[in-house]
Amino acid sequence: MSLTKPNRQLRSELIDLGCSLEQTASDVLCITKYCKDIDVKAVPRLIAKLYEDADRLKALADEIRDGKVTRVKPE
Repeated sequence: MSLTKPNRQLRSELIDLGCSLEQTASDVLCITKYCKDIDVKAVPRLIAKLYEDADRLKALADEIRDGKVTRVKPE
């Protein structure tokens, strides 16, 4: 099944957001490796949340691809 243009755009936006979240998580992890003066105990939980959100966005993008979610114009 071919996606409509709005659905293709939505799927693309979700995938981009997911990739951005993953990159942010990776960047935060790299930065915290060099932090010696601050408490970074919460960082792994925050990074895990970023990856979890990225996975949720990608799952939504898959639902759009499969036609389970569509974007419609507001009335």
